[in-house]
Amino acid sequence: MSKIDENLKMQKITNLLEKGGTMLAQSHDCGAPMFRFQGKVLCPVCDQVTEEEKKVAVEQESLKRRHQKESVSEAKSRIPDDSQIAAMTKKKIQMISEGLENETDLHRIKEKLECIELGIKILKLLG
Repeated sequence: MSKIDENLKMQKITNLLEKGGTMLAQSHDCGAPMFRFQGKVLCPVCDQVTEEEKKVAVEQESLKRRHQKESVSEAKSRIPDDSQIAAMTKKKIQMISEGLENETDLHRIKEKLECIELGIKILKLLG
């Protein structure tokens, strides 16, 4: 290998170290040490991710997509309809009203009354 190639190889390794890469004990087919960088094991000279890391990345992407699909379907099933929202809102208004009975702090009274007002507006919108 020429002096220019060796300098370029060292420069790539140095750059990866400066970016926070961790040099590993194993080496790549090209002879360069392997690095762990941003969760991936790679060769700084060849810029190649190991086959094992590629498999892991593919599996993780597949799991991620599956999880996203499941999350979307779960979220859709958890969205309450208007009657459920109205019932929850009425329940909260009642709870806040009961808390007003013994409240003496004017600031907290104002906050609770504003919450009740908002609840009533929501009920009117659901109408």
